[in-house]
Amino acid sequence: MRLGILDFCPIRKGRPPAESLYESVELAREADALGYSRYWLAEHHELGLAHHSPETLMGLIAGSTERIRVGVAGILMGLHSPMRVAKVFKVLEAFFAGRLDLGVGAGSAEPPVLAAMRDGAPMVGDHRQDYVRRVKALLEFLRGESPLHFNPLGVAPPPVWVLASGSPETASLAASLGTCFGHSLIHPKSRDDAGLAARYVEEFRPRPDMPKPRWVVAVTGLCAETEAEARRLASLSSDDPKSGLEIVGSPAQCRERFQALCERYRTDEIIFKDFAPDAESRLRCHRLLAEALQLTNK
Repeated sequence: MRLGILDFCPIRKGRPPAESLYESVELAREADALGYSRYWLAEHHELGLAHHSPETLMGLIAGSTERIRVGVAGILMGLHSPMRVAKVFKVLEAFFAGRLDLGVGAGSAEPPVLAAMRDGAPMVGDHRQDYVRRVKALLEFLRGESPLHFNPLGVAPPPVWVLASGSPETASLAASLGTCFGHSLIHPKSRDDAGLAARYVEEFRPRPDMPKPRWVVAVTGLCAETEAEARRLASLSSDDPKSGLEIVGSPAQCRERFQALCERYRTDEIIFKDFAPDAESRLRCHRLLAEALQLTNK
């Protein structure tokens, strides 16, 4: 089993947002040394989180680590130009070849933020249609299938991950486009249904650059030396979503639940978002998980 990290970059109580950015870089360095597979950053635009530009922080983290894959999970495509996203990730891939992941999601933002980021441009069709159109355009730019080309030419694109939290249509979209698939059990409306991953695998259309399906499952939770301590820390966290599938407990308990989840979804990789209340317990959480799963031996 492999384990990756999803980081929302929460702001600690009474601390400035910039401090959380440094915390993320330090955690990524530790995760790199501990044997974690990926370090993914989310895009959100609420003021309770420390940044709203994950692709910028992603480059800094990739440059501060050596081995771990770094990515965004995911870029909210409804807020961005597909060409602009393709250009950013092609430049980053030139520096960090083979280490980047580009996740795309259908989420949005508050109407004033949405209008400002789109500079007033209207959606084409409804939200779903606009999202699908933008994902397809992004892939055309990355794969060199568009009549428009841009530098750096000759740089292979990073893997694209189509992300979902319960939509069968999104699982089918990932399969039809020949991309990776990430299923989130973190969000309030997440659907814990292994049939979605099975649907993706069954419908997957291979491509030369993606001959086999690849999928992960994301969960949230907290690990400490004992279950009691983990639950005590969870009660202190303002980042606890109180929703989705939570895995809270001792290292052995977390390992057992991770293994059960992998078996149900027939995957070999979990992406974990902790809701530790402070930097110290967060670091301890990931060290305990790395030891329990023997990540450094893989």
